Amino acid sequence: MKYLIPILLFVLLIGCTKNNEIPKEQFVSKSYLENKGFQVISYEGRAESYELTKQKIVTLPYLIYWGLQPVDPSMYFGKTINVEKFIVKNHPLSQGEVDVYVYEVNGKPIGGTSYPHGDTSVGGYWSIEGKTLEELQPKSLQDWQKDWNNKYSN
Repeated sequence: MKYLIPILLFVLLIGCTKNNEIPKEQFVSKSYLENKGFQVISYEGRAESYELTKQKIVTLPYLIYWGLQPVDPSMYFGKTINVEKFIVKNHPLSQGEVDVYVYEVNGKPIGGTSYPHGDTSVGGYWSIEGKTLEELQPKSLQDWQKDWNNKYSN
């Protein structure tokens, strides 16, 4: 009996610990993040999956999400976008942890967004590297949004 309780506690402890192992199908995205200088702490799972359409990228929040990307969204119309969530360190947004959402098409990363982990006091959207739309676009936000809507609303 005196050995049974420690064994049960050990089994319970192991069963309750969070498994931060990254699935092998996410190694490409993990490498993508590491190549940007981020330290990957954990893979949190698929946050979203959707088909990219012209209608989707002219509505919020997708208008901003896709404005932050380093790629032309029209290359991905009709394709499934999988959004995979990771928690990283060594990111320009915070000295602590940052949530990074990697956008994948056919298992390959094409961009993403980031957000300070657990901080609900900050509003806004950031690129995967922690830049705002205003930092990435050469126009004012209003002019950029007008041009974006004209380009993709047709």
